[in-house]
Amino acid sequence: MNQSLAYIDLTAGAIRAEKLSRKERRLFLGGRGINAYLLFRNSFTGMHPLAPESPFIVGAGMLSGLPCPSASRCSIGGKSPETELLGDSNIGGFFAAGLRKTGYDHLIIQGAAKHPVYLLIENGGIRIKDASELWGKDTQTTTHLLKQIYGKDCQILCIGQAGENLVRFACVRHGRKSAAGRGGLGCLMGSKKLKAIAVVGDQKLVPAEYKALSGYTKALNKRLIESKTSQALHKYGTPFLYDLHNFKGIVRTFNGRINQFKQGRALRSTSLKNRYISTGGCFGCAIACRHKYKLTEPDGTTTEGEGPEYGTLAAFGPICGINDPDAILRINQTVNQFGLDSVTTGNIIAWAIELFQNGLLTEADTSGLKLDWGDFSTVLKLVEQIAFRKGFGSVLADGPKLALNTFGKEAERSLIWTKHLLQSDSVDVRAHKGFALAVATATRGADHLRSRPTLEALALPAENLKRIYGAQVSSDPTSYEGKARMVWSSEREFALADALGICRFAQRFNSPDHLNPEELIKLVYYATGLQFSMEEFLRIGERITTLERMFLAREGIGRKDDTLPFRYFEPMPVGRYKGEKIEPQMLDLMLDEYYQLHGWDQATGIPLRDVLRDLELDFAVPEAD
Repeated sequence: MNQSLAYIDLTAGAIRAEKLSRKERRLFLGGRGINAYLLFRNSFTGMHPLAPESPFIVGAGMLSGLPCPSASRCSIGGKSPETELLGDSNIGGFFAAGLRKTGYDHLIIQGAAKHPVYLLIENGGIRIKDASELWGKDTQTTTHLLKQIYGKDCQILCIGQAGENLVRFACVRHGRKSAAGRGGLGCLMGSKKLKAIAVVGDQKLVPAEYKALSGYTKALNKRLIESKTSQALHKYGTPFLYDLHNFKGIVRTFNGRINQFKQGRALRSTSLKNRYISTGGCFGCAIACRHKYKLTEPDGTTTEGEGPEYGTLAAFGPICGINDPDAILRINQTVNQFGLDSVTTGNIIAWAIELFQNGLLTEADTSGLKLDWGDFSTVLKLVEQIAFRKGFGSVLADGPKLALNTFGKEAERSLIWTKHLLQSDSVDVRAHKGFALAVATATRGADHLRSRPTLEALALPAENLKRIYGAQVSSDPTSYEGKARMVWSSEREFALADALGICRFAQRFNSPDHLNPEELIKLVYYATGLQFSMEEFLRIGERITTLERMFLAREGIGRKDDTLPFRYFEPMPVGRYKGEKIEPQMLDLMLDEYYQLHGWDQATGIPLRDVLRDLELDFAVPEAD
């Protein structure tokens, strides 16, 4: 099970492989964990994200490709071109399993090619191939052409025109739907002139205890598919969450100016379901939440797409004000083909619309475009301008951090971001205090998949919450009591799943009935033979988060940056939670408790030296002043 790590220097054309040590495996497992370790050890303070030495890292989860529940995930990391801080994103589909079948678990790619290239990885061999004929092609065409050469079983990561044009929030694509979207890692790939990574392998992954693993996975999958959450995901996909959130009045609308999209009934999941033509899943997934649809093009031809995910639906629906489901599907198709992170694309366009509506931008700034809520044709035009860096889109293509230099400091008051990353989902977190703390502290920026205690929204009995989180936690989402513990606990569990390659929907995220840490420990033992106590296992999640925090600290990030957008300190204007807001002094108290649970310095939010040594992160201990 101890497969290879490949170091690839695109400048020199040099490739070498080595094995990860057993100690490294026990400390970080794989996926996001090993990626964080490699990023920290192969980067330095102030390194420019697009410098040739800046590493682009691909890492399969330790269980990816094995007969485990929803073990499909691959982590992609580097220094984020979008935030210039931690870049880490997670992708499903079949690439992780395909990579592991070649004998490799992790790739660390540095340098930059002189001309476009792609990597071909076949059963232990890696070649750097000319990609001149692929450069300029969209993600679907690139995938199709490579599969024509290497066969339908070839699995591919690639970038589209957005990555080639160094759009700061370009994503890495796989298949029709899967995207490593957050942080602009497609831009990092493009800066290296790396168009794609194609993997073709037939090496078998042999579990330590195949019979036990197979039987245990079968039992876990049975429970997963019987849960109401899984059934909703299978039937409707993630857009079913839009129905719930809009009904509750916690959907950021018109860039968060209000918190309910009353014009958005047509976007309900039942409407989208009528457009689905088939359902499928990622590698090893029993939930199967992926949906295909047909889209009629302006010339009358028909194309197929996948999705949309809730993130895309919300970013262009309520956040930009578009209420036509067919318009959303067309935008979904466009951002996927160009290789744009749909979340940042929708949010940054909505930000520009609000600035235009408030008079902070004029037609002189927008190359003659009039920006208004719900204007599909203008939004689609901006998507294309961003991908090809044309007109006003070229300003937006630099991302919000750099665009502020053009728009002015006052424009920041309309940004829904933390640590320079626009919020990853559409939830207005003012009504859910645990959600809010998670957005403030997430290591990659405003995020819902790093540590959001989603169970906070389910109104679970207090005794259930105490059993899950190990202490008293209020079941009232508007209460601050115990929410720091919920975030800290979720942070550890989610880091573990990302290191193992387990999908968030299979673990204890949206449902208390899904996989818990005790079950993940058993999967690890049956798959690899590695044994962990519960304390040791949870410490791995703590170790990964703490190392990511040290990466941020090295870049000057601390307590002052664990905050929220201006809008979240103002009262919610409508809905059942009207009047709810985040009280600054209560956020401070939650931060105190959160740092205490981690063992981080309360004044700075930076991990203490003794904590780093206790977690065996001696290499991350800062040099003495």
